[in-house]
Amino acid sequence: MMSEKKTRYQMQKLVDKLREFEYTVRFEKGNFKTGYCILEDRKIIVVNKFHDVEARIDNLRMILSTLVQAA
Repeated sequence: MMSEKKTRYQMQKLVDKLREFEYTVRFEKGNFKTGYCILEDRKIIVVNKFHDVEARIDNLRMILSTLVQAA
């Protein structure tokens, strides 16, 4: 049970980091192949809420990595 809280905490830290890039992160149901969708013109990241926490964290890390490289 503690590990689940830890992973949710890690996910929240990634969301906070993405907010530093002025992106809004939303967890919604969707049919995304990769588990997320980025609406660049509105700076919104939509993550598939039906994916498990680990998959959401992987997606957020991938997005953050891309943003850091572009900056």
